[in-house]
Amino acid sequence: MALAFCGDEGNSTAYNVDHGVLNNGCFVDALNVVPHVFLLFITFPILFIGWGSQSSKVHIHHSTWLHFPGHNLRWILTFILLFVLVCEIAEGIVSDGVSESRHLHLYMPAGMAFLAAITSVVYYHNIETSNFPKLLIALLFYWTLAFITKTIKFVKFCDNGVGFSQLRFCLTGLLVVLYGMLLAVEINVIRVRRYVFFKTPKEVKPPEDLQDLGVRFLQPFVNLLSKGTYWWMNTFIKTAHKKPIDLKTIGKLPIAMRALTNYIRLNEAFEAQKNKRPSSPQGSGSIWRALCCAFGRPLLLSSTFRILADLLGFAGPLCISGIVHNVGKGNNTIRPQTKILGVFFISSQEFLSNAYVLAVLLFFALLLQRTFLQASYYVAIETGINLRGAIQTKIYNKIMQLSTSNMSMGEMTAGQICNLVAIDTNQLMWFFFLCPNLWAMPVQIIVGVLLLYYLLGISALIGAAVIIVLAPVQYFVATKLSQAQRSTLEYSNERLKKTNEMLRGIKLLKLYAWEHIFHSSVEETRQKEMTSLKSFALYTSISSKSFSFFIHYSVNGQLSSCNSVFPFSVQKLSEFLSSDEIEEHDKCPELRSADAQSKYQAVVSNNITNGFFTWTPEGPPALSNIDIRIPQGQLTMIVGQVGCGKSSLLLAILGEMQKISGNISWSRYDHLMQEGILKMLREDKRTVVLVTHKLQYLPHADWIIAMKDGYIQREGTLKDIQKSETELFEHWKTLMNRQDQELEKETTIETKTVLERTNLRRTMYSREALLKDDEEDEEEATESDDEDNLSSVLHQRAKMPWRLLKHTVMVAIDYCLARWTSDAISEKMEVELKNCSHCEVRDILTLNFMISTLILCCLGIVLCLVTSIAVEWTGLKVTKKLHASLLNKIILAPMRFFETTPLGSILNRFSADCNTIDQHIPATLECLSRSTLLCVSALAVISYVTPMFLIALVPLAIMCYFIQKYFRVASRDLQQLDDSTQLPLLSHFSETVEGLTTIRAFRYEAKFRQKLLEYTDSNNIASLFLTAANRWLEVRMEYIGACVVLIAAVTSITNCLYSKLSSGLVGLGLTYALMVSNYLNWMVRNLADMEIQLGAVKRIHGLLKTEAENYEGLLCKGEIQIQNLSVRYDSNLKPVLKHVNAHISPGQKIGICGRTGSGKSSFSLAFFRMVDTFEGRIIIDGIDIAKLPLQTLRSRLSIILQDPILFSGTIRFNLDPEKKCTDSMLWEALEIAQLKHVVKALPGGLDAIVTEGGENFSQGQRQLFCLARAFVRKTSIFIMDEATASIDMATENILQKVVMTAFADRTVVTIAHRVHTILNADLVIVMKRGLILEYDKPEVLLEQEDSVFASFVQADK
Repeated sequence: MALAFCGDEGNSTAYNVDHGVLNNGCFVDALNVVPHVFLLFITFPILFIGWGSQSSKVHIHHSTWLHFPGHNLRWILTFILLFVLVCEIAEGIVSDGVSESRHLHLYMPAGMAFLAAITSVVYYHNIETSNFPKLLIALLFYWTLAFITKTIKFVKFCDNGVGFSQLRFCLTGLLVVLYGMLLAVEINVIRVRRYVFFKTPKEVKPPEDLQDLGVRFLQPFVNLLSKGTYWWMNTFIKTAHKKPIDLKTIGKLPIAMRALTNYIRLNEAFEAQKNKRPSSPQGSGSIWRALCCAFGRPLLLSSTFRILADLLGFAGPLCISGIVHNVGKGNNTIRPQTKILGVFFISSQEFLSNAYVLAVLLFFALLLQRTFLQASYYVAIETGINLRGAIQTKIYNKIMQLSTSNMSMGEMTAGQICNLVAIDTNQLMWFFFLCPNLWAMPVQIIVGVLLLYYLLGISALIGAAVIIVLAPVQYFVATKLSQAQRSTLEYSNERLKKTNEMLRGIKLLKLYAWEHIFHSSVEETRQKEMTSLKSFALYTSISSKSFSFFIHYSVNGQLSSCNSVFPFSVQKLSEFLSSDEIEEHDKCPELRSADAQSKYQAVVSNNITNGFFTWTPEGPPALSNIDIRIPQGQLTMIVGQVGCGKSSLLLAILGEMQKISGNISWSRYDHLMQEGILKMLREDKRTVVLVTHKLQYLPHADWIIAMKDGYIQREGTLKDIQKSETELFEHWKTLMNRQDQELEKETTIETKTVLERTNLRRTMYSREALLKDDEEDEEEATESDDEDNLSSVLHQRAKMPWRLLKHTVMVAIDYCLARWTSDAISEKMEVELKNCSHCEVRDILTLNFMISTLILCCLGIVLCLVTSIAVEWTGLKVTKKLHASLLNKIILAPMRFFETTPLGSILNRFSADCNTIDQHIPATLECLSRSTLLCVSALAVISYVTPMFLIALVPLAIMCYFIQKYFRVASRDLQQLDDSTQLPLLSHFSETVEGLTTIRAFRYEAKFRQKLLEYTDSNNIASLFLTAANRWLEVRMEYIGACVVLIAAVTSITNCLYSKLSSGLVGLGLTYALMVSNYLNWMVRNLADMEIQLGAVKRIHGLLKTEAENYEGLLCKGEIQIQNLSVRYDSNLKPVLKHVNAHISPGQKIGICGRTGSGKSSFSLAFFRMVDTFEGRIIIDGIDIAKLPLQTLRSRLSIILQDPILFSGTIRFNLDPEKKCTDSMLWEALEIAQLKHVVKALPGGLDAIVTEGGENFSQGQRQLFCLARAFVRKTSIFIMDEATASIDMATENILQKVVMTAFADRTVVTIAHRVHTILNADLVIVMKRGLILEYDKPEVLLEQEDSVFASFVQADK
């Protein structure tokens, strides 16, 4: 066939210029080539030769400037221009296909224009990033020439009667408009930047973010193409493959994405809602409106992208339908009848009748659809991350203003606040991600039903009716799913709360042998959680296997019920934001602007007049009729019995309690230091308020406030009280002894030195623990066999035979439908050609196909449901076993494990890691196996339909391999970074809640808020990079999938036209090709997710290797023999007890004393085998305790620790968790502990509520409850480890008498911090540096002049 620019058909039409040169179509087309050749020749030397010298003069941080006016519009117009030019090329080729010779002028100018358009945008990008706008003059000339030449062509078409019915006319008109708009954009750049016809160009500085070398997240600053394809991430992904990603690598957030910026935006929206609706400023509706106001605009943009993507998604089925229809007719395009200017013109209908054209359009539609879809995902997730940071900051600011009563009265716990931060803010973030799905789904349904009606007729309405009928069922299932999810969350929170309490009080549990009680409690809650998880799995399986309006599959593979989770989270947020705050008028006015004060400054009142204070607005006053004054620059001491309100008074002074009435006047004073109070007072003249039980310090006080039952009993100097309150003074005098100041100074200094040494030792322990953890991590990394064994247990849930059968049935259904379609088309064509009827045969075939398809569909539905349920429940069975093994190992682990392993690390295994194994790994593994099988089956079907496809598959497979290889490395690092940056954030929230009173007293709110912003930004930047990396992968996989579709379409069409492949199989192959990109995406994403999530299994497996104490397996008299005992805390540490020998007879009362670090507490722990006994032995009642089961040993001993530990529940549970005692026994114990009147005053008595950690009782009352708990246990040996440190001296004396009388028949070992409390003991042991220094009766030791014990007693007077 002849080939010429203007064609060679043996006539002179193409070269005829009788009516003027411009009336010759070929000449006009040749004229249109000129601008493109001009641009190519002008720009190439600048791009490849002169660019280096120009760019070297420019100093920019990033090549990402977006400061030329009309930047986004230019890129959008260029993309449209490229698409129109491709259509012009295709139109020229198709219309030229009916000619006798080839007319190059129909498509070669368009090809040149295509190259010029690409060159123009590359040229523009380089000029823009180098900030050298003068070179844009070349583009100004190009757009002008292109606009003029294309306008000439359009005018000549009009002159020759070419109209809208011809596609080439429409394309030419579009090109005129596009070139004109691009010319206008260029002129606007000249006008704004003033760089060509103006003497002084406008100076433009780069954005502030780009001047900061630490900002490396460039998505907001790059050009539109890089934004859509995440091209800027290429360098980052490659770098991640070479070295691990850390916080330094990802840098800082851009200003617009920082938590502070978004918090200000959100807070302004909240304030606007508060002004509009003062009645419910923090209600759920107001929160929703504030969120929409602050973050609704990007969400609207995301929804727009999503709707456009969904509409473009229908192009796939329509193009495939057109291809099947056209190839069924042999792809015979209607021969064009219009011939103007010597060439044929075709209409758009004729253009779309070509199967190859439809294949190319399908390819471009897929590219655009996938780009819009990923853009929608990114904008939604970015908005959600910004929202999360803003809400976390708002929650933190609320915490800073939170009333102390919310914590102490149990209305809010640290765990609940951490859940609000960790879970609910993430739920809100994912809701924003899923919002576009909710709004786009009605569009999908409506358009889908309309298209089905267009293609299938009345059958589509029947399908729509089925959907409508099933809607209530789906709503019911979604409601049940919501309830199951909510109950799962509640049980999970309850389990974590119990686990947290168990871990915090593990020392007490082991000492009291109560492990089995708390183990059973946690397991009981876990069983309820597993029941909810099974229900959740069941409803998830039902929902995911049917068409659902309400359930969506989120990016991390977890099904979420948005219409239920979001209101639940917003409701919790609303309740929190509506909780009580400390009263602003109770604060010092100076503090509102006192951020510049010294770091040691705080606030205290000079005096309180007629003050009444309460913890809750509805509750009775905790402090009544308070009239006190605190002299400035002097030492004021507050004294009184346990529970009288001393600490409450101090909190009231600090503004932490709610004031009912009274007047408070303020002044400023400096921070109360912990050591050297008297020295500080003398030197710095500071005002000091000291709450103390140590009455021996009262002579040093300048002012004394005595309290009783929430009232001020008396205030004044010690002399004033001696004169006016003789009885009170005499009572104090009997309790306190004078103390030599010099000896006190020496004791204080020595104690401080020992404390520093102890802290150093603890620091070394922590450092050793961290090093040990690192070594264990390295060991676990090498122990792949164990991990593989554990992973194989998880893979039981895969059930490959069932999956293969299910996917085989699904492919069989599609194949049956394809054959049915193909046979129907063939039969129809045969009937049309032969003009005869074969209705009877056709009806039989139709019936057979219908029955076969119906049977296969029913079988597929059953297999999907059964497989899904079986897989989910198998996974839950594995997770249940794993959690039970973990709980058993942890609760039986030796105490050294808990001393060297951070509590948060252990708790994370039960919370985050168990949650990952419970919900994420099953979903991810399910999705991974499903997407892998679907991808393989899709490629197999395509290869069966067109074997030539396998040739093109090889390079695509290589590309996929390298993409996923690079992505998995970056994704793993970013996911770990996301997790590791979340832990400090949650810890900061927890620490702030626990130390809230101290932070407010020191006025450190600003410093802690700044730290919060840093932690939030670090977590958000990691999340944003992870999101960008996911989009980077998905865009590339989607584009590869589009290439797969294009190759499959071209090869299928060719095979059908030349090898007589049936049109039904062509449709089947293309349908599967459309799904390949999704399957590839999910396969790689889930592979990366599974790699990360199996880390949870690995970490739990590491804890399962912990060696347990020996609990397998009678002590009743209380005789103790200690023979050459030497103990240490770890085999790598020095001994803390050395060759100790002692003998304690049954019923004896033993007192142990010594300075800090002498080994007193270690001595007591040795009885419980809580330390490593490497030499010697302890014999109790003739039995070596090393040979006794721990459960037996510890159940026969009782101990009271210095730190009081209470558990959430009731008073009855805290006293007798084993439920062995009667009420009378419990009341007797409370009476002995001086708590009977307190408990009787509480609602419920023994069943009164104890909040988490016992926060609704004072420190001293908690210690007394621990004493009562020990009294309840009828054991022969009773140990008190400085158990009265938090109790006033009067109560302590009473308890000491009770111990000596009520426990006359028991062996009592008392470790004393006040030596006078053991003066009545039968024997006294004085210890120093792990050795027994003195061992005798107290009266014998006191008679010895050089006795250390005697010096202690003398110093305590």
